[in-house]
Amino acid sequence: MTDVAGRFEELAKLVPIPYPWDTREYIARVAEFRGRPIVLCPIDPDALSGTGCGTGSGLWIARAEDDVIMFGAETELHADHIIAHEVGHMLLGHDTSPADPDKPADQGEDLPLATLMPSLSLDAIRSVLRRRDYGTDREIEAETFADMVMVAATLPKRTPSRLRSTFFRARHR
Repeated sequence: MTDVAGRFEELAKLVPIPYPWDTREYIARVAEFRGRPIVLCPIDPDALSGTGCGTGSGLWIARAEDDVIMFGAETELHADHIIAHEVGHMLLGHDTSPADPDKPADQGEDLPLATLMPSLSLDAIRSVLRRRDYGTDREIEAETFADMVMVAATLPKRTPSRLRSTFFRARHR
């Protein structure tokens, strides 16, 4: 597992977290950083359960021309966390490992996601399902990333302090 806190600090500089928090503004910043649009797709909270999509509350699909984040949540705060979790997968580079070719792909007519997303190609759906999930380490990384985004989003904005800067320089000599 990587140092998520260190990566988060780097990524928060590259993709600043809006203050006050605004999910759409954050997604716009992530999309600009990645150089591709991100489509947010709210769905019924139970729609992804039983599809092989991890916990069943969110799903990131990296298509050729854009990214789609599907999320189902009962509250806005939970939706924000699910979205941040999927962004964590994106920014932490969890799309760079290939799907496991030894795991069988599901058949097209039996794919629950084919009904949920008729405009998505069966190959894209099979790629998501073949992945099964990101594995324990990557799920923990994405969840930690989401937690850190939500904490950073709720903390009051700190202004630079000459006293604090002087104090930390003196203590770390």
